Amino acid sequence: MDLHSIKALFLDMDGVLWHGKNPIGDLPSIFHKFQKIGIIPLFGTNNSTRTPEAYRDYLAKMGVEINSDQVITPAVGAAYLFQRDFSINARIHVFGSNALKEYLQKAGFSLVDENADIVLVSLDKEMTYQKVAVAMKLINEGAAFYATNLDNVLASENGWIPGGGVMVNAVQTCTGVSPIVIGKPNTIMANIACEKTGLHPSEILAVGDRYDTDILGGIRAGCRTALVLSGVDSKSSIACYAEQPDLICQDLNTIADQLLTERSQ
Repeated sequence: MDLHSIKALFLDMDGVLWHGKNPIGDLPSIFHKFQKIGIIPLFGTNNSTRTPEAYRDYLAKMGVEINSDQVITPAVGAAYLFQRDFSINARIHVFGSNALKEYLQKAGFSLVDENADIVLVSLDKEMTYQKVAVAMKLINEGAAFYATNLDNVLASENGWIPGGGVMVNAVQTCTGVSPIVIGKPNTIMANIACEKTGLHPSEILAVGDRYDTDILGGIRAGCRTALVLSGVDSKSSIACYAEQPDLICQDLNTIADQLLTERSQ
């Protein structure tokens, strides 16, 4: 794959940048290589349990300095989508994390527990029967049903844990309504990356460790794609898919070195 046209990266985080609290490779050195050749890094994750500011601070602890507006979470995608399709006056019920609620409130939305225009379901580590019942009632009353993502499991330091898809499935099962999904493999977050950089999708390399979210989302958005083997998927696990990533690399440092080599030629 010719990487000369690539001007920005749309990077997944877990499995690409770190496993839990452990960085994958020498991240300061890797991002110095990107900076050296003028590659713009943006970050996209389906995990909405942290705000963009929290991700910025987490990366800073690993020696990588970025701005919070380089981080695109489902909360960022939700605010973008709701402002476009509803209005800033839309009333939103959030079945999800405090970080998700905080971002939407800062974006100017009102969060409610009744008379909602939108129900947004995401990972909630304090999931209860009552929370499912409230979401069900509001959707049955006519609220639009949105989900941050459909990931049923998440990687953690202690192995796999339930993901936001568990909450979404509970609400979908009892309402019979399918949600509009904001996170990858939907293209909303990649579209935001294009708007932020002013680049054509083909000038952005979407990098991830999961085919069904990161790579498929990049393909659908028209980005170039690179699967890293430092996380969930392997060459054998994606062999069944008709559309393959443009690159399959061991890790992010391999991509950085390839970009550096091509730009020096």
